[in-house]
Amino acid sequence: MKTETEVLANMVDKTRELTNMYLRFLKDVDPHRVFESNGVQLNTVFWLMAHLPVTQNFLLLRANGGEVIKIPWARQFGLGSVPSAKEDCPPIDEVRDVMKTVHEKAVAHVAQLNHDLLDNDNSIGFEFAGEKSIRSLIIHSIRHEATHAGHLGW
Repeated sequence: MKTETEVLANMVDKTRELTNMYLRFLKDVDPHRVFESNGVQLNTVFWLMAHLPVTQNFLLLRANGGEVIKIPWARQFGLGSVPSAKEDCPPIDEVRDVMKTVHEKAVAHVAQLNHDLLDNDNSIGFEFAGEKSIRSLIIHSIRHEATHAGHLGW
């Protein structure tokens, strides 16, 4: 029988599979193209690709005692940032590599967490929906990526 942390890690991985499926559907789309809905400019495919490893690194590694990956362009794609001009962005192959590296480390880290620690507060005091536990942060990360996968599906 799988542990709760193994199940959570599997959900992190399955959510990324969904993200990657939508990215494959978008392989012929300009990743820097800005789409608009009802007069609101949406995040670009590129911004979403760069944003996901930044947030996964923060939520699943940094906030939960994992080995943090140095991402030189992290602030450019963090919470509240806006899509940068194409010429100000890192190369897309670098973003893909960072997505893969951070994801693999995050899945492995979550899977090996001690179940008894899941109710503890995360190490950075990040609170979402009134909760600060390691478990809630992992669940938030899964929902966060799934939401952005939905954006890619649009």
